[in-house]
Amino acid sequence: MRLRMIEDRVGIGTWCWDLDSTEVSWSPGLFRILGLDAATVVPTVDLYQSLVHPDDQLDFSNAIGLAADKRLQDRTFRIIRPDGSLRWLRSKGQPHFDRNGRLVAMFGVVADVTDVQELRTTLDLETMWRQALSRLLGDHIWRAYPNGKLVETTEWSKLTGQSPAEARNWDELAAIHPDDRKIFLDAWKTAVTTEKEYQATIRVRTVKGDYVTLTGRALPVRGPGGEIREWIGCTTYEHDARPQPRQTAPLHAAQVRAARALLNWSAPRLAREAQVSFSTIRRMEISTAGVRSENLRKVRDVFERNGIRLFHDGDGRACLGLAERGAS
Repeated sequence: MRLRMIEDRVGIGTWCWDLDSTEVSWSPGLFRILGLDAATVVPTVDLYQSLVHPDDQLDFSNAIGLAADKRLQDRTFRIIRPDGSLRWLRSKGQPHFDRNGRLVAMFGVVADVTDVQELRTTLDLETMWRQALSRLLGDHIWRAYPNGKLVETTEWSKLTGQSPAEARNWDELAAIHPDDRKIFLDAWKTAVTTEKEYQATIRVRTVKGDYVTLTGRALPVRGPGGEIREWIGCTTYEHDARPQPRQTAPLHAAQVRAARALLNWSAPRLAREAQVSFSTIRRMEISTAGVRSENLRKVRDVFERNGIRLFHDGDGRACLGLAERGAS
């Protein structure tokens, strides 16, 4: 009785195959999973096999070979019930040997995982749909939470080098050009408040240190009650007609020294603001070669947040200027 209660609550069933007597026994839970009536059906290996989808069957005629088959230990397969419905099952089997090492029985636990499998299939199809749509349109398709923050950050991280946490950090927006951060925030605030289309064109710093111009658009996806459940958007690369400083290197030692002097900061303060070690700052002010790209990015972000622009001119010389003046 206790086993039946557990089976009903968890949604599992068990089976046993005595190889000496060839007798097969199923628990009430397994009868229920298979869609069979325990009062009228006699369990057999052949009956069990007849329910398994033809593409998922194992060879039960060779018990010793079956016992050694790792698929018996943990496998997911399909069955077709007598009423014609298809179900996904997950089974874990275990062979039992006597003292002489002879295989005498097999035991197993089966669970109906149809809901999980269908959800996985739906997610896989959604991923393939988005990938196909991206190839067709030449754009990047993305999803965002109701507040506008990205659900998946993989593509953004590839572009900018940011971690998922950094990509969702709207307090800093470190990868977005300082002059475009307000544009981005205002566009999302308007979209979320009005529950209408989001659209903005912004410059984004790539992992290489240069800027690309992206135009993003998104529309809300609503639930049955009209509430916004998420946003679906696409991003396209734009040709930027605005003059952009050309960056041929992420950062130069002379830029670090000059920017720190322009801010009138000590080296220890720069280290604190950028959350890097003091020795890292000292090394960077001598040469940026060999300094981790993550630390270079942190220092650049600190300078840009404080109004310093770091770039290279048309001749490849390291330069800096004040962002609010648009100087170069």
